[in-house]
Amino acid sequence: MTPDRGLGRRLATAAVLLPLFILTIVVGRWLFLTAVTVLAAAGIAELYGFAHEKPYRPRWVPGLALGVVLPAVLYAAPRDPGVALAIVTTGVAGIAVTQMLDPRGTEAMASVAFTLLGAFYVGLLFGHMVLLREVAREIPGAPYRVGAVLLAVPLVLTWLNDTVAYFAGRRWGRRPLLARVSPGKSWEGAVAALVVSAAVGTMLLPSLDLFDARHSFAVGALVGIVAPLGDLVESALKRDAGVKDSSGLVPGHGGILDRFDSALFSVPAFYYYFRCCVL
Repeated sequence: MTPDRGLGRRLATAAVLLPLFILTIVVGRWLFLTAVTVLAAAGIAELYGFAHEKPYRPRWVPGLALGVVLPAVLYAAPRDPGVALAIVTTGVAGIAVTQMLDPRGTEAMASVAFTLLGAFYVGLLFGHMVLLREVAREIPGAPYRVGAVLLAVPLVLTWLNDTVAYFAGRRWGRRPLLARVSPGKSWEGAVAALVVSAAVGTMLLPSLDLFDARHSFAVGALVGIVAPLGDLVESALKRDAGVKDSSGLVPGHGGILDRFDSALFSVPAFYYYFRCCVL
């Protein structure tokens, strides 16, 4: 595929899917929960596919079941944390029992560990998008739409961070950030992205009336630090699996994990910073 055709496919896909995703964020509630659940299911399936040439076998059914229910667990947890904990406990136990009962089961420890990794790394981290979208429940008197605005903060800063790191790395990159995991990423690109994220956060976030200058800078810097970590974690998993993209599910973009790897780290980090330091 030529570069022009590749760029065209990326833009066409974004033009269709991005407005739909934004719509689910704006509407929130069950529509957004459904969207996140679908994304989590696809991401878990991609991750489990990484093991196709490994001696261990992820437990697809209980792993997917636990992973896709975790966003709903987080959605409902503030109302009934006991039920949420019971669901998670049952899911973990179910994965272990399924492995034990499988007569073809091999590499039991690795199989169970990888199954749980898929459920929690993908399902739990995706679920934090739901937590952040519903954060208005934790702010007395806040309108429901504030959750959509707050979710946009780490998502936009993450996109900005990824974009700056890519172009700055291509222009000035000399020293690999972590060559054994992702040779194409450079320290120069990462530092440039961190500086831009912190600057943009400092300039724009005070307009939301929820962040002073100090918190605005901290949020920008936080995203600038954790977003590349999410990217590198997925790169390490793909390198171990010997694949370039997590899947071909998103034309021109790779898979769900390829599109959300950075956000899986930046959204939870922003959520806990906001809860602990801003609220």
